Amino acid sequence: MDFVGRLGGWEPLLSYFMVGTLFILLILGLARLIRWAKGMPAGAYLALALFPLISLFPIPPTEIKKLQRIKQEEIKRYQESGDPAGDEPPSGAL
Repeated sequence: MDFVGRLGGWEPLLSYFMVGTLFILLILGLARLIRWAKGMPAGAYLALALFPLISLFPIPPTEIKKLQRIKQEEIKRYQESGDPAGDEPPSGAL
């Protein structure tokens, strides 16, 4: 049975409860990690070494395309605004 067919009843409530519980546990775990890292310099270095691992998750190609489209629209708006040619475009436009 697919998930859409089971939306009636207690299943959505259970899944929201589980997601909320995991979120709270994540926050508590991060708070404990920060408290531990503040207590010892080596712990701080370890924590700083672990946090950049979040950046290992790739950015989806659709998001990259959206950012490129927004950038092109900003450049187009700048060029259509009629500003003098010597001025620089808005930051991040090029």
